[in-house]
Amino acid sequence: MPVKPKKTTKARTAKKAKKPTAKAIAKRAKKAKKPAAKKASKKAVAKKSRGAKTIKTQKSGKRKPAKKSVRKAANKRVAKTAWKVSPEISQSVVDIDIWKKGDLKIEHLTVYRSGWIIVDQLPDLSGYNPDEGVNILEEFEFDEHQLIDGSEETSFFPKELPLEECERLMTLSDAELMDEGWTIELATRFSGPLLVEQV
Repeated sequence: MPVKPKKTTKARTAKKAKKPTAKAIAKRAKKAKKPAAKKASKKAVAKKSRGAKTIKTQKSGKRKPAKKSVRKAANKRVAKTAWKVSPEISQSVVDIDIWKKGDLKIEHLTVYRSGWIIVDQLPDLSGYNPDEGVNILEEFEFDEHQLIDGSEETSFFPKELPLEECERLMTLSDAELMDEGWTIELATRFSGPLLVEQV
């Protein structure tokens, strides 16, 4: 009889030993899976909560009002009314370089197919004479302009200069002319009827 209880206890202990190992393995596997799952879920929650915070601050307007007001002010500056002035007729833009030295004057003209300027204020053209045109560099204040398709170039020399000297001067660059004592004045003329468009 004492032998049987030993066997049963051994069997029980063996069973007990087997069960905890199986459970332990299962628990270990669960424990190994759970932390990773928890970490992943925490990261996802953290990301979502950050996104939600930014959305909340945008909706609540805690930080945005100052930025919006700055943007509105900037938009007002950008959305300032401007006007585009250009000749209606083609070939009505002339760019003039006037070179002077003492009593001598050389004019170099370039005719452009078209051109335009952008001005901040509506120009007053009540005294404008289409036949005479206007020197836009003197009459208008503008930051932006464009001359398109220069076609004809003509130079006028004083009668006092011999032909050889005129030809020599034509080959010189602006810097070389200045080195020889010539000074330059610039003019860009629009002539004919002018078109004024709001932009």
